[in-house]
Amino acid sequence: MRSSPLAHAVLAALTGAIGLAAATPARAEDDAQAWAAVIASGPVRGDLFLWLEGQARATDEVGGGSQLILRPAIGARIGRDAHAVAGYAFVRTDPAGGALSREHRPWQQVQFAPVRHRDGTPLLISRTRLEQRMVEGRDGTSWRLRQFVRLQLPVRGGSPVQLVGTTEGFVNLNATRWGVRDGVDQWRTFVGVGFPVLPRARLEPGYLNQRIVRTGEDRVNHVLSATLFVRL
Repeated sequence: MRSSPLAHAVLAALTGAIGLAAATPARAEDDAQAWAAVIASGPVRGDLFLWLEGQARATDEVGGGSQLILRPAIGARIGRDAHAVAGYAFVRTDPAGGALSREHRPWQQVQFAPVRHRDGTPLLISRTRLEQRMVEGRDGTSWRLRQFVRLQLPVRGGSPVQLVGTTEGFVNLNATRWGVRDGVDQWRTFVGVGFPVLPRARLEPGYLNQRIVRTGEDRVNHVLSATLFVRL
C-alpha cells in the first residue's frame, strides 16, 4: 500500500492507546460490559440516504445495568466516501443502584476518507460529530464534540476480512447544572475484525476500552463489542 508508513503509525498509536488504557492506575474503577449494535443504511433519493442505528448495552458487570440507544438520521453524500448526517438519538440509561434517565440528543456529523489503499478503498476514515444532550427533568443542554478515527486493513490482498482499529475522543464544550463538566469527557479505543456474514451485511466483533474522566476516580469499562452493518 502506498500509505503503509502512515498506516503503521496509526496502528502503533492505536496499540499504544489500548496499552495505556489497559494499564489502569490505582485510582480507577473498572467494569465489564457487553455492547451490541445494528447500523443499517440505504438510499432514499439521489445522494440522500437513511441511517438507522440501535444499540443495547449490558453494564455493571454485564447485566447489573443497561443502556438502550436509538439513533435515526438522514444523510447526504458530499463526495467519494464522504457524507454529512443530521439525526436524533434517544438514550435510556438504567444503571445498577442508580436513577433511570432518558436523554434526547440531536446530532450532526461529517465523515470522509483522507487516506486510501492502492485499489481506492478507504484505509483511514475520519468522523467528526457534534451532539446536543438534553436529559428529561434537568435544565440545560450539554454540547459535546466527538472525533473518531478508523483504520481498516485487509488480512491479505483482496480479502473481505479486515483488521479494524478505532479511537474516539469526547470533549464537553460547556458545563451544565446537571453535572457535566467542560473538557475531556471520555476516550474509546477499539480493536477487532470485520467480515461479511450476508451479501449485504458485515459483522465487527472485538474489544473496546472506554475511559470515562471523572473528578475523582476515572471509570474504565472493558467492553465485548459487536456491531452488525447492514446495507438496505
